Amino acid sequence: MIAIKPAKLKDFASLMQLEVLAEQKAAHLPFEQAYHNRSKYEVILALYAEQHPIGYLVLDKAFSHSATFARRHELALKYMVLDKRYQRQGWGRKAMQKLFVYANAIDANSDSLCVTLPAADEASQKFFAAVGFSEEAKLFYGKNGKERIMRHRL
Repeated sequence: MIAIKPAKLKDFASLMQLEVLAEQKAAHLPFEQAYHNRSKYEVILALYAEQHPIGYLVLDKAFSHSATFARRHELALKYMVLDKRYQRQGWGRKAMQKLFVYANAIDANSDSLCVTLPAADEASQKFFAAVGFSEEAKLFYGKNGKERIMRHRL
């Protein structure tokens, strides 16, 4: 069973020790950087398995006001980090299913969740497609060069 809750101070040490797979290190944002660089519109949510933190998500509540391609009332999933010991076992899929429900608690008006990925990141694209995200036909140039836009209706 997986749970999504706001990150608590008591869990910060565990969240800072999360490790990702070698091929994910280039795009990985360690928890301490995500926490220190967050805006007032970003929500950091911890992923728990049996009451132990195994990862975190960063949601942007102001995405619809900051991205030119964003839809009205759209939330953005900025980062998803899952410890390497929990990857490829269905935990990411379960976390996304919970997030689709939890997103309404963050913003009751939100009707979609958007994620942007580097165009060359095939593994992430496959994951998000497998959990129900649809890829937009157009690419955009972001901080990582060409990026894909993927959306999921809430």
